[in-house]
Amino acid sequence: MSSSQGLIDPFDAAMAEIARLKLEPYVAELESKGFTVIPPEVASPGGLASRLLEAILDVSEKRTGTRPEIIEGRAHENYKGRFADYYSDQGDSPIGEYLQCLLFEGRVFEEALMNPVLLAITTYLLGYSSVLSSMSCFIKGRNKSTFALHTDTLIPSPLPAHALICNATYLLTDFTKENGATAFVPGSHKFCRTPSAQESIVGGKDGHPDAVAAEGAAGSLMIFHGNTWHGAFNRTQPGLRVSMPVLMARPNMRTEEDLFGAVPQEMIDRNPGRFKVLTQQAVSYGFSSEEGAAHRSAKAAECLIAYFEEMGLKREERIAFPHHG
Repeated sequence: MSSSQGLIDPFDAAMAEIARLKLEPYVAELESKGFTVIPPEVASPGGLASRLLEAILDVSEKRTGTRPEIIEGRAHENYKGRFADYYSDQGDSPIGEYLQCLLFEGRVFEEALMNPVLLAITTYLLGYSSVLSSMSCFIKGRNKSTFALHTDTLIPSPLPAHALICNATYLLTDFTKENGATAFVPGSHKFCRTPSAQESIVGGKDGHPDAVAAEGAAGSLMIFHGNTWHGAFNRTQPGLRVSMPVLMARPNMRTEEDLFGAVPQEMIDRNPGRFKVLTQQAVSYGFSSEEGAAHRSAKAAECLIAYFEEMGLKREERIAFPHHG
């Protein structure tokens, strides 16, 4: 785990964690295809996925007044929502009900972020300074609209080969093509560009010929490179497809959620030091005054010192670990 200068190498440290968790086959698939689906017995320790599903149903009921029906899903059939007609002319939403900002909705969501399997592979892609960009949920019933192929790296092409963004999605119900699974173009992360309008079509006679359904049992964790072309097939079966994307980013990227200074102290106190880094408390940029810059820098330094101490890094070893503070 040491470099030629005698320092701990972050990549070696990340690979050691991957080896400890026996995740090498999934990393190899991720490198080859740009996505991987990790099965429940590896991805969801302690019944995590089932607890996440119940918590999400609770959140939906709290926010809308109606608890989603997993088996029948009648209330979500041809769901309109915020994105109806935005991506297609079918009259319904390709993603269904969209729940955002879940981290503060219960301790199980903190557990989902700190899942060692999720952190090991997202660290492999983004480094130890990666942060949470957003935690959300899609609840999709039977519908007509497909979701066009796109990338999660929202910058103009050409895209860098290394990941700036990665997506770790908990599959909380079974994913099959008929159930409206995510569509991927294998190997597209290596194209380093976004798809054209014609290339972005999913399904039907004009759909991308290489698009495949990412299938997996409830409780799986689907992880993909931010450059990978992905969308979704429409759901043709009754019931609901429930998924919870945990979008991760390098700290220099604009995140979807602004978490700096918004995380309650009791959440910080009950989690490891890395939780503060993941929730953007160590990101010093984003200030609007000199006083604000000093405040953010001091808070970032405090977070990073605690993080490095937790990792057991000596002062001379810390420089090898990329950070943003």
